Amino acid sequence: MELGGVWYRLDPAAISAIRYRAIYGESILETLNRGIPPKKLEGKLLRMCHLMIPAADRPELLVLARQARRDGAFLVKGLKARDALLEPDIELDGPPDEESSEEPFDEYRLLAALTLVGMDLSLLHELPILHVIGVLRRLNMLQDTERKHYRPLTDKEMSNLYPRPKKKAAPRGGAGG
Repeated sequence: MELGGVWYRLDPAAISAIRYRAIYGESILETLNRGIPPKKLEGKLLRMCHLMIPAADRPELLVLARQARRDGAFLVKGLKARDALLEPDIELDGPPDEESSEEPFDEYRLLAALTLVGMDLSLLHELPILHVIGVLRRLNMLQDTERKHYRPLTDKEMSNLYPRPKKKAAPRGGAGG
């Protein structure tokens, strides 16, 4: 990413999202999936981009903020960085859905799941976060051989399963006698 004539290499691996969670106390995935005003979004993207820059090359946050403020296209560049960090796994439908839990997604829960299944944590330094989640889901499917796979019903199948009662025609003619 280029800001004010300075080029920064960004690391889109899951570790960047975990760093954000550790430092700012909120999930960047949850934060960016919520609708937030553009000014707040810019601040979140700035902090996210700051943590995506490898530590050896990372400037102070205020230096990066000044460069971003002078760069009229920072919002677009920040959104591109977000897209890289949250690059979807093609086989996933989207962000993790936690039907069985009321808690929102959290990077620490991902760390716990990786540790629980004994997965190599170096994946966090190699893959975007949604790809790591995809690996966990695939592992779960491989371990759960009894699991049935479902697909959405077609309109025809839906109408066969749940037929609607036919409407009765109104009697012809006026008031009867």
